[in-house]
Amino acid sequence: MSERKRVLSGQGATNHRRWVKIALVACGAFGCSGNVGSGNGAPMSGSGNSGGGGNSGGGGSGTVMVTPPSAEFQPAPAGIRRLTTVQYRHTISDLFAGSVTVTDDLDDDTSLSGFASIGAARISLSPVNVEQFETAALDIAHKALTDATARAAFVGCNPTTATSDACTQAFFKKFGRRAWRRPLADDEVATYTMLTNGIQTSMKSFFGGLEYGIAALLQSPHFLYREEWGTPVSGKPSQLAFNDYELATRLSYFLWNTTPDDLLLDAADAKQLTGKGFAAQVARLLKDPRAANGIQTFFTEYYRLAELDNLPQLPSAFPQRTATLGPSMREETQRFLADLTVTRDGDFRDVFDSTTTFVNSELASLYGLPAVSGTDFAKVTLPATGMRAGYLGQGSFLALNAHSNITSPTYRGKFIREMLMCQSVPPPPMNVPPLPMDTGPATQTMRQKLEIHRQMEPCKSCHAFMDPLGLSFENFDGIGAFRTKDAGQAIDVTGDLDGKAFNGPIELAKLLKQSPDVLTCVARNLYRYVTGHIENDGEEPAITQLSKGFSDGQYHFSALVNGMVSSPAFAYAGPQSNDPLPTGAGGANGAGGMGGSSGTDAGMVDTGPPPPPPTDGGTVPTGPLSFAQHIAPIIANKCSPCHTTQAMAGLNFTYANLVTNAAVTNDVTKACDFLNLSAPKRVVAGDAYHSLLWVKISSDNVALAAHFCGVHMPKDPTKILTTVELDTIEHWIRDGAKP
Repeated sequence: MSERKRVLSGQGATNHRRWVKIALVACGAFGCSGNVGSGNGAPMSGSGNSGGGGNSGGGGSGTVMVTPPSAEFQPAPAGIRRLTTVQYRHTISDLFAGSVTVTDDLDDDTSLSGFASIGAARISLSPVNVEQFETAALDIAHKALTDATARAAFVGCNPTTATSDACTQAFFKKFGRRAWRRPLADDEVATYTMLTNGIQTSMKSFFGGLEYGIAALLQSPHFLYREEWGTPVSGKPSQLAFNDYELATRLSYFLWNTTPDDLLLDAADAKQLTGKGFAAQVARLLKDPRAANGIQTFFTEYYRLAELDNLPQLPSAFPQRTATLGPSMREETQRFLADLTVTRDGDFRDVFDSTTTFVNSELASLYGLPAVSGTDFAKVTLPATGMRAGYLGQGSFLALNAHSNITSPTYRGKFIREMLMCQSVPPPPMNVPPLPMDTGPATQTMRQKLEIHRQMEPCKSCHAFMDPLGLSFENFDGIGAFRTKDAGQAIDVTGDLDGKAFNGPIELAKLLKQSPDVLTCVARNLYRYVTGHIENDGEEPAITQLSKGFSDGQYHFSALVNGMVSSPAFAYAGPQSNDPLPTGAGGANGAGGMGGSSGTDAGMVDTGPPPPPPTDGGTVPTGPLSFAQHIAPIIANKCSPCHTTQAMAGLNFTYANLVTNAAVTNDVTKACDFLNLSAPKRVVAGDAYHSLLWVKISSDNVALAAHFCGVHMPKDPTKILTTVELDTIEHWIRDGAKP
């Protein structure tokens, strides 16, 4: 047993460890319906309107001022959301001035509706996650205090005795303010000092004991969760205004994707963020190089750029496919977007038809451009007479939206409709036949195959919605390389966008550039990214206002950023809802939940709300259910840890794979008799008992040693679904398995 683990066997540290696990899981599983502990910072007074002028930086010239809510706008309920893994890493780096790195043993973020921020707001912590954060906190604290010279400067004092309450208290006041993004209350400082003092006495070491105090601080819900409770607005019971510390946190994690710095917290101390200092802080943050972090994270998630690290293309079909090609594509798009939105703050609509991009030697070869010397990326101009332009001409779009061995006009068109235009594409019906196979010496182009496919009535309407857009990119193969023929024939790239004819990707790009739907969709997705939720009907006025500000600002991205921070949705929330929590976000022993008592052990820190008594996971939601809101949180907590990261069953439980994909890649699952029956192979809308998902989880849930689909799921109790979760999935299937 290591020295640190031995210390944790002491009573003070044991009480701390027990409390941390209960508190973290309570916050993750039960939503922390009340404030976590005390000391939420100075309450926000008045209406919270921000006055004052000043440029917002980034090339924008508008004045940033928070707009009070209109009568029509209904803000989303207040609450908390966990730091994403990326935010956690950035925050630790800033807290320790880059001297400490975080262990890699943290689960990747789970995105919902395209964004990790939404997943972090909806998906609970599992006991495994709690253990990971505990291990990381202990490791971070140990690294921070290893060097004798550096630790004295970091702590601010260097006692020669085992205990020094004055030094410990001063440290927790200073460091705690940065870590918790607000000042610690006196009783919180006293509690952490008492905890640390006990361990220092036991170890006979000031810094040895302080290490555990720091680790405790970093495991607190006040650190791991962003608290956004708001305070009541006088005379307006339906509105809560975020206080200065909550606004500081929202600003910093939006613009920098990391914790507030001392200057921003100083402004919060002086209540400047609910006054005329708000605009000055927005301008300062936007001028800082870290402003690129928030924008880069937004586009990385919005355009699914992280998926480029594992391209699906087979080297046998595309010899250009190397281990570095996908990351190179990701880097190209990130540099392209940073140049457009941050460096130049140009017209964002140029994202569609810009002839400027960034390539290294590998991408230059793929794109047929002149060779680039060295290994770095170079800014290049694409041929004016070519067919490649803007983001839609980059490998990041073309390769991600393709099959492993061929192109996919359907995927490419679907991405444009859903991600760029915010239009809903209904899921395909069950048992959709595959594309016609080539037989004999004659082969068909992709356009010809899709024309045959669209003759089938269940396929016609959706494919007519997507395919004409995707077919315009058929001059680019499945890896994004240019070609002139498909199946030995000239490629037809004509099509129409909602009745407007075009010929080729350049003309389509110009139509998208002028489409109001596309620009509103950018604003809508930024709204979701920043607020951490899908908007409700009452928030539509804020999105309309945000989109109008984008237009009025000549489509400079800085105008969109300014519009977001001045939106009433940025500064106001509604009262917490009394509706049952979505399935997967509540209930002890439910999705990520863990039973625990609400005892008052001596030495416990942050006595926040006790977890409720064990239940069976709440109640089954009523009304129409959706995959994104009701099923994805269950899967993220119970299924994804194995199926996504370890691929134990060869399946990723995305909506598309779960509902529509007949392909099975795992050898054990291929042999499953159920899959080879004439019955449909995935979720069957309206027929729960013939749906693979329901059969799998219900069979495994009764702890069968093995069953007809090969191997059983682990008997880990944290992965067993509750009756309510099973009934929710069954209800969803019977309701039509809606996305």
